[in-house]
Amino acid sequence: MSCAANKPNTRPMNCFTQLSLVTSLASILSISSCSEKPTVEDLQKFTATESYPEDVFLDTVSNKRALIIVAHDDDDCAMSGTIARLTAKGWDIRQLSFTQHLVPGKGINAASIICQGNESILNGGQYRIGLDTMKAPYLPISYEEIDKQFHTEKVSLAIVEKVNDFLPSVIFTLDDVKGGYGHPEHVFISRLVLDLFQNGQLPNQRIYQSVFTPHMEKEIVYTWLGERLKKWGYPNASTLANELYGVEGMPEPDVQVNIREQAQTKMAYLRAYPEDVRKNLRKFLPYYEEFDAETYFSIFDREFFRVIEK
Repeated sequence: MSCAANKPNTRPMNCFTQLSLVTSLASILSISSCSEKPTVEDLQKFTATESYPEDVFLDTVSNKRALIIVAHDDDDCAMSGTIARLTAKGWDIRQLSFTQHLVPGKGINAASIICQGNESILNGGQYRIGLDTMKAPYLPISYEEIDKQFHTEKVSLAIVEKVNDFLPSVIFTLDDVKGGYGHPEHVFISRLVLDLFQNGQLPNQRIYQSVFTPHMEKEIVYTWLGERLKKWGYPNASTLANELYGVEGMPEPDVQVNIREQAQTKMAYLRAYPEDVRKNLRKFLPYYEEFDAETYFSIFDREFFRVIEK
């Protein structure tokens, strides 16, 4: 073998070679992208494997008025199909929250898609002490610390007045144990509504607390979201809440509601929020923007509630 044969080939690639490499790289990226697109099978592992009694009360109660009372207007995402279902049946439903978001380009709150709209719990003023300086206001804190951080009396007076003016038969909230995943504002408002209800200060007949089933919470919150939070360098607030409150998860549901007929309305509601809200919804509604409404809610076709009576 000559010395020339041992020299490395230092000639620049011609245009044909460069084009071939670019084409090959594009093909690889395309295949990789396609392989990462979620499938229906991916969704099915998240859906509830449990079954609960079908709710009867909401279809039979004569007073068709309800209030949704949550800290943030998007907190009702896991009950929004039920709300849309009741509205379609002639219910008068209003959403009350501390914070509100407008649909981009429309100047209205997204709640108007599923009910009669949103109004603020407080007409101005603080509801949580020091909120403007908190670095991680979503991380769970003890019930005792919640009592210290929130303006309980002011918020209580506002809720009692609004509920007694409206006279609903049902109030929808998140669960009072960990507020879905431990957000102190979720826990505060859900516990407060329950306390006022049990103390006889609210006239409604029942509270419906939106919850996941144990399987859903395990697969979505602890496994799927947990892995992503770890990758991103964030703590899993739900796991911290379990440790703090001495629980294994959200309270288990008492009833289920089929919301498949509300697929289009629920999807329109979820997608109506601005991007800063949708990025949070994605954490608890896996891949909801990757599928059409009929496909997605043929799989997630039920919503679940813990029901509390007087």
